[in-house]
Amino acid sequence: MFCAATALALPTHVTAANACAAPGDSNAIATEIVNGVNQTRRARGLPPLGFNQRLAQASQDHACDMAIHAIRGHRGSDGSNAQLRARARGYRACTIAENVAWDFPRVAQVVNGWNASPGHLSNILHPRVSEMGVGVAQGAKGPTYVLVLGQSC
Repeated sequence: MFCAATALALPTHVTAANACAAPGDSNAIATEIVNGVNQTRRARGLPPLGFNQRLAQASQDHACDMAIHAIRGHRGSDGSNAQLRARARGYRACTIAENVAWDFPRVAQVVNGWNASPGHLSNILHPRVSEMGVGVAQGAKGPTYVLVLGQSC
């Protein structure tokens, strides 16, 4: 469900307090998502997005929150939204958008699912975003994926 090679380093947030774990291949997953998003943009004549570590941290925060609390969607267990999570990580956004996904056994299905959804595709193709971050967390029911796209002020 869901409401050019790049080397990435996903933030890891594994502590006894929050018990959130990224899958062992989380960097490969993030790279595949980044490449898929940029392929979608290039196919429509848009420039590729850069990778932003602060957006990745905000994405990972939400992926962990959803995995730990078994919640789905854009609102965090604390009531936060993508804008607030990005700001908490030091990202001042003029434009921000977020895609989330879960229950997909293969990463390619995540990007394909977003591309098949008008709202999610609109976020990917947003003309006023220039960078993105990806978060992946392993929950009891499988991986949760978060993509945050933004344009800093």
